[in-house]
Amino acid sequence: MLPDRIYIIGYMCSGKSSISRKLAARLGYEPFDTDDLFEERYHICVQDFFEKYGEDYFRKFESEILKKTGEKHHVVVSTGGGTPCFFDNMQWMNDNGLTIFVKTSPLTSFHRIMNAKRKRPLVYGKTEDELRQYVENHYNSRLPIYEKAQFIVKGENIDIEEVMNYLSQL
Repeated sequence: MLPDRIYIIGYMCSGKSSISRKLAARLGYEPFDTDDLFEERYHICVQDFFEKYGEDYFRKFESEILKKTGEKHHVVVSTGGGTPCFFDNMQWMNDNGLTIFVKTSPLTSFHRIMNAKRKRPLVYGKTEDELRQYVENHYNSRLPIYEKAQFIVKGENIDIEEVMNYLSQL
């Protein structure tokens, strides 16, 4: 039996939003993105909120947004890269749905962040060398939390069929 809620986690630019939309379409579920939900609720983009109020306030409100998804059914929720790493969010997602970690290498993440159209608050304004070092350290510090996910899929070449096969065995 499929879970009511599927949470897609991973580092910045790992492909969480892309896989969540594809998976939701295949399952007939509704896709959600916690950053989009945040921006809709507070009428401010994440980057501007970070700059104005700081990360601590953002993480508090982000956690509240995440936990509101527990009221939804038949959804695939793409989370922000830091969402699982604060408060009890990772445990909460594991308790309230299925978690899928989209795993990329730090180098892949670095290259994707460098070429991203959307500005990321945690890396905004860093030089290329600063960004490379930051991503490697930051990614590795978050990895033990991400690896608490119930399923891990390779993010460099996401295979939606691999995810579908896993879900069919539940």
